[in-house]
Amino acid sequence: MVAEIPKVTDDMVSGDAVEKEEGKPFVLFGREFSRKQVCVAGAGILCAALLIGGGAYAISHASWTGDSNVPAVSQSKDDEKQDMVLTLEVKADGWDADTSTPVIAHIEDADGEVDFYTAIAANKQVTVKVGKSGTYTVTLIPPVNADGSTYKAASSKVKAGKDDKKTNGTVITLEKVDADKVTKDDLTAIAKDVAAAVKKGDSTLTGDRGAALAKKFEDNIKKNPNADADAVEKETGKAEETAKEDKSDAKTPETSDNKKNDSGSKSDSGNNGSGNKSDSKPSGSNNSNSGSSSKKDDTPAHVHKYDIYHPAVTHTETVHHPAVTHTETVHHPAVTHTEERSICNGCGADITGNERAHAYNALMAGNKACGAYHTVYNTVTDSAAWEETVTTTDSAAWDETVTVTDSPAYYTCSCGATK
Repeated sequence: MVAEIPKVTDDMVSGDAVEKEEGKPFVLFGREFSRKQVCVAGAGILCAALLIGGGAYAISHASWTGDSNVPAVSQSKDDEKQDMVLTLEVKADGWDADTSTPVIAHIEDADGEVDFYTAIAANKQVTVKVGKSGTYTVTLIPPVNADGSTYKAASSKVKAGKDDKKTNGTVITLEKVDADKVTKDDLTAIAKDVAAAVKKGDSTLTGDRGAALAKKFEDNIKKNPNADADAVEKETGKAEETAKEDKSDAKTPETSDNKKNDSGSKSDSGNNGSGNKSDSKPSGSNNSNSGSSSKKDDTPAHVHKYDIYHPAVTHTETVHHPAVTHTETVHHPAVTHTEERSICNGCGADITGNERAHAYNALMAGNKACGAYHTVYNTVTDSAAWEETVTTTDSAAWDETVTVTDSPAYYTCSCGATK
């Protein structure tokens, strides 16, 4: 039903007309309403329209200005106030903090904004500052031990988190390769990887520290009998030169071994290669990942102090000494004896044992000459003389226990340099 709207005439403008109209009910949708009720309902509809319109404007305005509460990276509100770190532990059986080289970790993110190397210690949990949340690829250049043994390269995906010591770190286990199983090409490849790492390394791979690390890789690799010494020296020499060139721009390390001092600052592990990194460049430019700016290292130049003694590495083994002999000729003389013989004086016959009969028969025959005999002595040879070649022992065989030196004693500085 359509309500009829009263027609307004000139005479209705007057007071009387208004009073008359006020007395009449207002018909809407078949129901009668007083004019007061209609005014109240109209005011409510107007307010609702204003609220709806204002909300639509607010939403469209926020979208236009881009004023949103969604963070630029996937971090919680608390995460936005601090840098994010990678917490990891590299397990390497047989690795020694004093004699082995550090592990070099290559840190990369998916979009290529983070790409740097840092040196860390094995067999302990460390944290590496990366700046923002996300998953990073950590590729490890294996360390080399003092006996020339090393490990197979490994990599892992590591998720960044807050440095609150509550996050369980990622554990990467390296498979050991004994010295006699490492090939020449494997050792040269490690030296090349070290040279590449120094070019994009943080402060653990620059300056005196980086040069000492490269030298330690060279020394340990060359202890392996399979190493190509010339090729290794060439690559590690490049690394040392690069490290020294970047000395003035070396940044303060930003890798922690998860042990804090009283002031809460992160420790620098020095010889074990532990050091933090937030930028892939070795220079002191602004760090786009962590939001902080790096400054030049004002620490005085490091002076080597070779006060850490490493005793010689030895083992015992049994050495067999054979008998000492010579050969000579031995002469054996003939073996003889002397016999007594009876010889007839007449006929000269040997009548030994038949002397009487020979003489009797001769006399009976009228032969007086054979009536007597004489005695002679003859030498009889039982065996002829002969010579024999014999071996004579001058000293008998014997065994000796000796001590063999695998590596001589030496001294190292806290930075890893050796003497």
